[in-house]
Amino acid sequence: MNMNSRNLALIAGAIVIGLVIGFMFPTFGLLMLIPVIGFVAFVLLKNKGGAEADEATAAQARQFTVSDGKGAIYIMRKGFVAGQQGMNVTIDGDMTTQFRTGRFVKAEVEPGEHTVEAQMASQTKGTAHSQTVSVAAGECVLLDAKLNMGALQGSVEFIETRDANEARGKLTGLKLVEWSAPEA
Repeated sequence: MNMNSRNLALIAGAIVIGLVIGFMFPTFGLLMLIPVIGFVAFVLLKNKGGAEADEATAAQARQFTVSDGKGAIYIMRKGFVAGQQGMNVTIDGDMTTQFRTGRFVKAEVEPGEHTVEAQMASQTKGTAHSQTVSVAAGECVLLDAKLNMGALQGSVEFIETRDANEARGKLTGLKLVEWSAPEA
């Protein structure tokens, strides 16, 4: 979480106001749970995660290798913050999927520059992140998607890894998600 002074002040103010209102009007406090539960349900219902690949395919993908003449872009998500909320990921506007924490995707692409975009499923376009990635033939790059939480929303950022041993270690135990079929 991005703990700058403004965010700390907002959190402290919300806690104090919530405690005062909760103790003065306990029925109101209970009624406020209804929109909170509705919001959580809304967030979870926005998840349309891609299908998980079989374990043999996932084990092969975790080797951090690529076919001859191609480059590979891996995108992974590991962590607790917003872990059950889907993250929409797109490469060059045509490969798209959604996955939660504990999962990764692999895309074999032509050598050159590619645009990778990510956004949390139930957040605004303003929190989306776009990054240009260059890959050469035979090269693999791993983008570790992290969520930096603000007071009200989080923003996505990618941490890039090109070292094969480090990438294999990060991919250990993660499930492979398949890319979604293009919409007609």
